[in-house]
Amino acid sequence: MKKLIIVLLMLTHSFLLKGQDSSSVLYRTEFLEDINLKFELPSEFWTKAKLVKTKNGSKIYTYTRELSGQKKKNSQASFSVFVEHVKPSTSIKDYSLKSLRFFEQQKEFKLKKAFTDSDGRFSIPYTVGYDAEYADEHGTMHHLYILHTIEFNHAAQLLIDFPFSSQELYEDEQAQILKSLRYERN
Repeated sequence: MKKLIIVLLMLTHSFLLKGQDSSSVLYRTEFLEDINLKFELPSEFWTKAKLVKTKNGSKIYTYTRELSGQKKKNSQASFSVFVEHVKPSTSIKDYSLKSLRFFEQQKEFKLKKAFTDSDGRFSIPYTVGYDAEYADEHGTMHHLYILHTIEFNHAAQLLIDFPFSSQELYEDEQAQILKSLRYERN
């Protein structure tokens, strides 16, 4: 699992981004069928998902966003979803605590706040979220929303990652992504 999370973080830092503004933007709906998760992304700014399938059947979906006003070429924003199989008896608490271990070992990682659907940031049930920060391999500080969720025998880690230098500029966009998250079964 540790290797998969490292791949996930590497993917979120593998694209170069250019500047654009997010005001008055149309949103597109994305649907991840393996976990029945739907959400909205600003269509003209976020890339289509880059999908990586692992040997153990897990999937990593990575969306990236071009940012305006970035001085470093390696600065970017990303939204990643890591979907994996779990035992039906897995609790959200156990899954979340296990998944956080990787992040806690990262450079300058700090959990600032934990939240659930009762806080109003998102409405998907059986989910725990965290407001966090960390430093990437270049020393750039990032704001990171981490969500852990379980839907039947699938679990997912959702990561919304923005460099601190852009986090406030795109705070409304991040909030919109969180609020748009929902389970939908066909």
